[in-house]
This record gives sequence, structure tokens and C-alpha cells, in this order.
Amino acid sequence: MLKKQGKIIILIAAIIAFSGFGTALADENFPTWISTENFVPPKGAETVSEKFSGKLSFTTTEMNMKTTPEGKLVRYPWAWWGIFDFIAKQDPKGAVPLFKLDAKLFPGLEVEFFTTENGDLVPVQRGIIRKPIKDRTESFWELIVGPGKVWKVADKVEKWKGWNKAAFPFSLVQSQEGEALLGLGFFYYKGKKVSKLFFQVSNDTAGGFIFWDDEWNVTGWGEAEIAFAAGTIKNESALQKAFKKEVANRLPMKPLPELGSDVLGVGGDVDQNNVLTMAMVKDNVIYYSPIKTPFGEYPYPDGMRVGVWSMSKSLVPGMAALRLAEKYGTDFLDTKIVDYFEENVEFKYIDDASKARWKMVTIGHALHMATGMGPVDYDKNWAMESVNTYQWSYSYHLADQIRYYFNQKPNPEVDGPGKKFAYIDQDMWAATLAMERFLKKKEGPNATILNMLIEEVYKPIGVDHFALGTGYTKTNEPGFPYSAWGVLPTIDYLAKTGRLIANKGMTEDGKSILKKELIEDFFTNSEYQLAFWKNTFENKDKKKFFIPRMSGAGGNYVFPMPNGLVGIVLGYNSYSFKWSLEQRMTMIEAANKIKPFK
Repeated sequence: MLKKQGKIIILIAAIIAFSGFGTALADENFPTWISTENFVPPKGAETVSEKFSGKLSFTTTEMNMKTTPEGKLVRYPWAWWGIFDFIAKQDPKGAVPLFKLDAKLFPGLEVEFFTTENGDLVPVQRGIIRKPIKDRTESFWELIVGPGKVWKVADKVEKWKGWNKAAFPFSLVQSQEGEALLGLGFFYYKGKKVSKLFFQVSNDTAGGFIFWDDEWNVTGWGEAEIAFAAGTIKNESALQKAFKKEVANRLPMKPLPELGSDVLGVGGDVDQNNVLTMAMVKDNVIYYSPIKTPFGEYPYPDGMRVGVWSMSKSLVPGMAALRLAEKYGTDFLDTKIVDYFEENVEFKYIDDASKARWKMVTIGHALHMATGMGPVDYDKNWAMESVNTYQWSYSYHLADQIRYYFNQKPNPEVDGPGKKFAYIDQDMWAATLAMERFLKKKEGPNATILNMLIEEVYKPIGVDHFALGTGYTKTNEPGFPYSAWGVLPTIDYLAKTGRLIANKGMTEDGKSILKKELIEDFFTNSEYQLAFWKNTFENKDKKKFFIPRMSGAGGNYVFPMPNGLVGIVLGYNSYSFKWSLEQRMTMIEAANKIKPFK
């Protein structure tokens, strides 16, 4: 009886943990409208009295911010680090100076919205909303906005009686970093009038540039003035159809406990204060734990854009390599990196020893971070004195990045490439750029890796708006992706990408879009392959299984399972947070319990 009672207590505790019970407003000084329940239609809400269509121009606005510890906020991040003089010198004439970009400001950017007959509020701009450097706002932040809802304000709300309300999820992001601070916004509208934007921000995902410290958290809120230009959205009919298809493509989301006792042990003793959500994808349904914030449960889990750090390596160079291999075979992996660049035009070798080593390095070596060039490991690569790494990472111009990438001497610990894994982020960027130049040779000068991924990998699996940080351009078009970090997925997108790997590169309608043989090999060994890590699992019959893993700092993981299930973990509010091997195994063990591996 005692054991049975214990199980009941554990089950109740797990359900409470999964359900988000106990979430409360963190501070009585927060405004009354800040609760997440005010950003979704209330029960029994009436249909709007009029549709919404037009462009909102937000005013750059100082946010009220509460930091933990108090006073820890870095308002001017670029100046705080003390190593970015080289970028500041590149500021175009008339641009807001780099060192004055303020993390406490909500960015004054523009977004167009339209509504659907089902009460959806749909943004036209679905990638990162930003401006060219010369026109940037005074804010450190940029925006990415997701679909929300519209409804008629109840008559009992005296101030806004006769108005409609529109709410949407967004994330404050920064193109060069991949950080995403989760937010919600709402405004009222009536005819050609709109209210201020009421907004709040809470959990920080992929922190590191500002929120490096584990105990360094922030919440914020504010009211921003809006200029509204009412009008018909260009190509709205096509956008309406596309959104209807997008909604149909979304995987249903249900509470994780609905999978039963098999998932109760997921995470083990992991610190739940840094777990944004845990999910299992089974039979094309996402079973997830609720997203808790200091203001209540996040109400748009399917539209939430998160930063995932180095999971981007799997999502950009890894997926690009698998797609190129399907189209053109695997020989390109053995081509030399330097053959895609012009010596003495784009770069110069430091010395003869460097030249000899570089001439041995292939795209495959770079994709496995085993070039044998540069610093010996991650810590040495990103040490403050490793100026070349920061110059490569943050330079505005691709030409400068190329020059800095090749400005490296051989790794002294090895005598050639392919001998030792060294976690060097820029190798993934270089591999992606070399693959793009390979693609251009095959398909013409307008071909890009990013467009290939969007059109040939992500859209075919129902990822309609793949978004990531890229270099800035004068036209404000996306530049070249940072590749080693910067992807801003939704949980739906991660579920579909994990499912694609679990299905060995096959779409749901039976089309092979990735190199099946390469993915099949992922499941046969424990080695790091094409930006995918591995976990080794042994079942009760002592049979070994190798589980590929997309992995990013801060506790971000996707596990494509050999039984077709997909495990997902998203972290927040800590760069250094991670799951131990034992904790990661709980996700794999749960998947095996649900549907035993064969």
C-alpha cells in the first residue's frame, strides 16, 4: 500500500509540474494587464466587429525591466564587452553608434498584419524584422512576430467598449547572436484608430551575449505608441491561402501527461527552473509540458520563436550537406575548402605551414569540426584574447569574415585535418559558405544555401517560415547565415525536422529529400557526424541503439528516435545549463517505453 501511495504522490507531483500549476505574477508592481491571460481571447469572446488590415509602426520605447539580481542589466551590451571597437569603426555615417544600442529599448520597427475569418491576426513579415545598419533603431533588439488572435472587447470593459482587441506573440532577437527574449503584445483597434501597444517580455532563450550568468534573469513591460496606416495588404488573397495551409500543416499539441506513466521520468532530477518545455512527438502529435513565465502560462506555444544556439549547426550546415548529397552525391564532401575561395584576392595564408595545412582541409573536415586549424578547443577559440575569432564572428561584411577565417595557423596538437575534433564554430560557417559556392557552380549565381534549405527541405515538411540570423545587407534582404548559431525555430518546426531525420530523410508523402544512406549511418555508431551528436542506448535485451541528437547550449535538444518518435527539450535563462548524460537518457528511455526500439 505504501508503494502504491508513493506512485500516486509521484504522479500527482509530475502532473502539477507538467501543467504549470502554481505560476503567479512575480511582483505586485507589475501592471494589471500583464498577465498572459490578457493576451488571448477570454472564454465566450465575441467575433470582432471589423477585420484589421494595415501597417503598424512602433515607437522606440524604454521598457520597464526587473532584473535578477537587481541592477544587473547591461544597457549597452556592445560597449560592455570591451572588445568591439573594430565593429564600431565600421558604423556607416548617420547610423546610431554601435556602443549606444540600448537593451532596455523596445525597437521602433514596422510590421503589417491582416486578419482571417477565424479570428487570426497574421503578420506579413515572418522572419527577423530589422533595418539596414545605417537606419537601425536605438535599440539593441530586433523583432520576430508570430500569428495571434483578434476578438471583440466585452461591453463590461468600459474604456474600450466598442473596440476590438488584437494580440500576438513575438520575440526580441538580435541577428548576430540568435538570442530570443519571449514576449507578448496587444493593442486595441477601431476603424482607423489604434491604441498603444501593451507588451511584456519574460523568458530568455539562447542567452549569452547579455544574460550569460545562470542567475541573471529579466522581465520587462511597457506601452509603445503606434502609428497606424490602414490599408489593403499586398497579395493578401495569396497570404490568406498560405496561412490556411500553414494552420493545416501544424502538428496538434497536447499535454505531455496524456502519454501516461511512460513519460513521468523524463528529465529525472534536472533543474526545471531552466527547462522551458519538454516534449515528445508521437503519431504526429506534439505532447509538451506548458511554457511557464512569471506572468502565467505562455499562450502561444505553437508560435513561440526560441533561440537554440548550436542546434543551428544541425539545422543549417548539417541539413544542407544532407540535401546536397541527395541531389549531387557525396563527392563534394571531399573537395578542398580553399578551392572555393581566391587566394590573394579573398584571403592570404599566414605562412607556408598554414598554406600546406589549409590545402588538405575538406568540406567534410569542416562539417565535423576537425580541420586541424586554429585554436585547440572551444574555450581557447572564444577566449577574450582570441581577437581573430571575434573579428570573424561579428564583422558586418562577408569579405572580412572570409579573411579572418583563413587568418589561422595550424592546430599544434595535430599534424593534419581529420585527426581530432575541436569545437570551432567558424568551421561550420566556412563549410556552409563552401557548400553554397559548390551549389552556385551547379545551379547558377543566384542559388543560395538558405533558399535551398527553405524551398527544398523545410517547406516540403511543413516548415513554412524558417527564420534565422544572417549578415546585414544594404537592401535589408537576408545576408549569409551565421550557420553555427542563429536559427529561431518554433517547437512545431523542431518536431518536423526531428521527424524527417527519424524517417531517414523521407517526407510524410514519401519523397526522399535528404541522403538516406548518410542518415542511416547516423544510427549505426556513436561518432559526431555532419553536426549531429549521438547517445548510445541499450535495451533490456542488451541491444545497442545509437540516437542522433541536435544539441545547443542552454539545454536545447532534439532526439530523432529509431522508432519514429522525436524527443524535444528547450531551455531558458541560462547559457551554461545542460542535461547530464543520465538526464538525456530519460528522454530516450521514455520513447522506448512508449514504442520499443527494434
